[in-house]
Amino acid sequence: MLSNDRRITACCLLAITAVWVIFCWPWFLDGRIIPYDAKNHFYPMIRFVAEAWHAGEDFSWSPHHYGGFPMIADPQSAIWTPSFWIPSLISAAPSMHLVDAVHLLHLLVGAFAIFAFGKVSDWRWEASLIAALAYMMAGPSSLRLEHMLMTVSYMWLAVALWQLKAVLVHGGMWRGLGFGVALALLLVDRNHVAYLGAWLLFIYWLAAVVSDLRHPRAQALRRVHLPIVIGGILALVLIAVPVILLLQLAHDSNRPEFSYLQASWQSLHPAALFSFVLPEYFGSLRVDGGKHWGPPSNIWGEKGLQVHRGMLHMYCGMVPLVVVMWLGILKRQMLRGEARFFTIACILCVFYALGRYTPVFRVLYDAIPGVDLFRRPADALFIFGFALALLTGALVQQGLPLRATRPSLWLISAVVLALVALFAAMFGLALSLDRLADFANSLIVPTAVVAGSILAMILAQRAGRQGQLALVALVGIVAADLVYHSSNTRINARPPEAYQVLEQAEDHPIFAQMLPLLDQTDPLGVPWRTEIIGLGPVVQNLPQVIRSQGLLGYNPLRLSGFEQHIAPEMQNNASSRRNFGDQMTSYDSPLADQLGLRYVISGAPLDQIDPAYGSDHFTLIGTAKHKWRTAHFYENTRALPRVAVLSEAGASLDREISVLAYENTHIALQVEAGAAGTLVLRDFHYFGWSATVNGQPVQVNKHDDLFRAVPVPAGPSRVEFQFDLLTRENLLGALQALAFAP
Repeated sequence: MLSNDRRITACCLLAITAVWVIFCWPWFLDGRIIPYDAKNHFYPMIRFVAEAWHAGEDFSWSPHHYGGFPMIADPQSAIWTPSFWIPSLISAAPSMHLVDAVHLLHLLVGAFAIFAFGKVSDWRWEASLIAALAYMMAGPSSLRLEHMLMTVSYMWLAVALWQLKAVLVHGGMWRGLGFGVALALLLVDRNHVAYLGAWLLFIYWLAAVVSDLRHPRAQALRRVHLPIVIGGILALVLIAVPVILLLQLAHDSNRPEFSYLQASWQSLHPAALFSFVLPEYFGSLRVDGGKHWGPPSNIWGEKGLQVHRGMLHMYCGMVPLVVVMWLGILKRQMLRGEARFFTIACILCVFYALGRYTPVFRVLYDAIPGVDLFRRPADALFIFGFALALLTGALVQQGLPLRATRPSLWLISAVVLALVALFAAMFGLALSLDRLADFANSLIVPTAVVAGSILAMILAQRAGRQGQLALVALVGIVAADLVYHSSNTRINARPPEAYQVLEQAEDHPIFAQMLPLLDQTDPLGVPWRTEIIGLGPVVQNLPQVIRSQGLLGYNPLRLSGFEQHIAPEMQNNASSRRNFGDQMTSYDSPLADQLGLRYVISGAPLDQIDPAYGSDHFTLIGTAKHKWRTAHFYENTRALPRVAVLSEAGASLDREISVLAYENTHIALQVEAGAAGTLVLRDFHYFGWSATVNGQPVQVNKHDDLFRAVPVPAGPSRVEFQFDLLTRENLLGALQALAFAP
């Protein structure tokens, strides 16, 4: 028979699960999908890995993404994310809904971990439960579900903090190793949330070290801190390979680091702080809400702010706000006990997220290693929501049991004046932009939630059954408030029709006409390259799904040679113009032919996308219309085969070439008799590509600062290229190169 404590724990975990199911209802039962980057970028990556896995192919290199890309080095490929192996293992073509279900599961697991943290911290059940629910549905994370790997890191941060707390409370080497594994899984996705989360964990541990130095515990060094250090070392060992591969890629990419100006573009606008109090203040969440009018909409006219509106929401529930005001400020608990750490964390995260609007981020950017690797200070809102959820739990734990005492008059006056000033500022902004009606509408639901929260908290301080029922009601208010404001919004839930092309391209009016072109090959049997441009964000990475050798794509990371010579700062969304490099200066340039770019599918006539184009070798072979878009299909009649043998002078030698194998990471060629020369494979050069000629290893050289090239002797030769970044030679070479990099 279960003990009373275990029954309460089981009931709380069931309650968290039930709220999670209700939160996920639009995706599970109403057929909604998580939109934007979750589908434009991450879903095609997972599809590529799944199809390669089930076909028995190596997925460490993709010829379908930016003309060829080292997937295994890119954290956004999800190759190093174990939880996203699940849909890839289940199906060769996992559905969008399956991927979304796995994605949403991270929030549930993270909420369980937050509840477990509260249990280890000896919190009362309601404090742990409120913290878990606030964590699971906080606006900064739930409204940014499109950034899938940040959600994964958000989950592992919760697990790692729980494990760290378990070591700090109970000690033990096995718990330390468990913490190390969780920390490794947090860091392996190598994103901004993981980076900031690692700092939070490190500072939390340092605070515990300082506490143990001031108030020594028996054997704390051996039983507590040594296991944590060993766990940290284990984490570094586990993530060493993916981190080395990422740093190697970053060093040869368009973004080895970000300047302060680039990073500051995606700062949290100060006006977005109003969303902490009123989630619908800017009218951008509910499907039936008003049009978004906050930053960065056109009504502001501010230049240099390049952040999506989904990154500007801070609402974490009205109960946490009431708890902070009442128990934190009026009862003076914010800087006491466990609450102190999370209070400071919340404040620092807000200053970090504000980026260029305060001097704090500039100081952190200049002083702390690693900050310059990320481009979005607003990402700190993930950690803000995380810390606020735990702050709420800590305040409920510390503040509710306190005897009801009347706060000092000056403290009450300060809080009232602060609230009056806040609402005056919100009223003044809405008035100045003619949005008073939106402001009034945004007050209705929060006012009711505040009233219910205050009543529940007043009753919760009473003893007996009435107090317990009030606590249950308070938990219910947290759940209802956050489900209403964070589930099924414009930002995180959309009908699937706009993304259906990613599952059924053959049924799409435009791309059904593209699919037959994929069967066309050059004279050697290698598929021609294609370019999709100006047809919207959904199809940017479609080549990963339909296995087209696409020249463009959607990824913040691009190889430096590609960026410089072919398409600088180019992602193929709805571009009215194409950016050209210093070698591919136009569709009319020789490099376009050398790349084997046979087909261009564009959202506008070619001469509009490329004003410098003045030839007729790109032939319009058809058009197709879908809704408001018209696609133009062009064929480049001058496109060249993928492989050539060149003389020392660069002239093409007349040697017969046949392709024996052309796979993701293995290419085999047969070159017949003729003069010695250089075989040029017009696929992109990158670390990890090795070659043999007639079974003997040869150096893979870089031709025209882009392509792979090897010397071939006179007479017949068998040439093979193989890609493997995980060799000892590559990893040691990468470490050495990074160590001596300027």
